[in-house]
Amino acid sequence: MKPKHLFLFILCTFFLNGCEDAARWAYDNGLSMEKSRAGLEDRTLTTADGIEWHLLVSEQNSENISDKETVLLIHGFSADSSNWIRFANELEGDFFFVIPDLPGHGETTRTLNLDYTMAAQASRLLTLMDALDIQQFHVAGNSMGGAISLAIAQQAPERVLSMGLVDSAGLTRQTREFKNVLAKSESNPLIPHKAEQFQTTLKWAMEEPPYMPGFFIDIMGQKKAENADVAEKIWQDLMDDPGMVLEDKNVLPAIQTPTLVLWGREDRLLGVDNVDAFLEELPQSRAVILDGIGHVPMAEAPGKSADAFRAFWREARP
Repeated sequence: MKPKHLFLFILCTFFLNGCEDAARWAYDNGLSMEKSRAGLEDRTLTTADGIEWHLLVSEQNSENISDKETVLLIHGFSADSSNWIRFANELEGDFFFVIPDLPGHGETTRTLNLDYTMAAQASRLLTLMDALDIQQFHVAGNSMGGAISLAIAQQAPERVLSMGLVDSAGLTRQTREFKNVLAKSESNPLIPHKAEQFQTTLKWAMEEPPYMPGFFIDIMGQKKAENADVAEKIWQDLMDDPGMVLEDKNVLPAIQTPTLVLWGREDRLLGVDNVDAFLEELPQSRAVILDGIGHVPMAEAPGKSADAFRAFWREARP
C-alpha cells in the first residue's frame, strides 16, 4: 500500500472508530438523561439466591419518597428495564418505582444454566423485593412480564396490592400471523442474531415506535444479538412452561387481586382477543384498550398508559 493510501486508510479507520465511540457515548448519555428526567437511578445488588441484579429505582432523595406506594414494573421477553422509563416519567413523584432487568436480560445475570419459567422468575423477584425490604407493592408486567406478575400473585397474594397485565402472556393467545411466522421460519423474529435484524423485531413489537436515532437502534440491536443464545434458552423455557397457558385451568379465577388489563388493539403478537378471555377468567379485572397501539403500550403511548394506571392504582390503594 502506498504511503498516501496508507495515511488515508489510517485516517478513515480513526474517524470510523471515533464515530462508533461517539455513538456509544451518545447512546449511554441519552439513556441516562431519560432516566434522570423520569426520576430514576441505577442500582445493582446481589440477592441471597446469587442473582446479580441491575435495576432502576426512584431517586431516594425525592421528597416524602417513603410515603409513596411501591410499584414493581416487569418488562417482557428479550427486553429490559428501559422499556418502562417513559411510562415512569409520566408518573414521577406519584409512586416509588422498582424496575429490574430480569435474569437473562439487560445487565442482570445472564446464563444458559438458569430456569427461566414464570414461577422461577416470580420467586426471584420476590427475593429481590425482600432484599429491598419492600413487603407490599403493586405489580405490572408487559407480555412475558404479565405472566410473571400472575405467578407472583399466585405465590404471594398477600403482598400484591394490585396487578397490571399489559399485552400480557399467561393465556398466550398468539395471533395467527405470528403463529404462521414461527411455523414457517427457522428464526424467531423476536430474537435478533444480527444487529440489523432488530428492525424486524421492532416492527413486530410496536405499531408506532417512539422516535429513536438510527444509531440508537443499531446499538440496541447489537446488544440483543450478543444475548441471542440466552434468549433462545429463555424462549424454549417459555414454550415448555405451563405458566404460559393458564386458560381454563381454574388457576386465574382463584386470583382475587384487583387487575387492570391494558392492551394495544394492533398487537401483532398477542391478539386483542386475550382481553375478553382475561376478563372472563379474572374475577377482579377491568380493561382499557388503546387504539392504534401495538404490543408495548407503555413505550408507544406512555401518557395514555400512565393515565389508565394512575386512576387504577388510586382506586386500588389499601
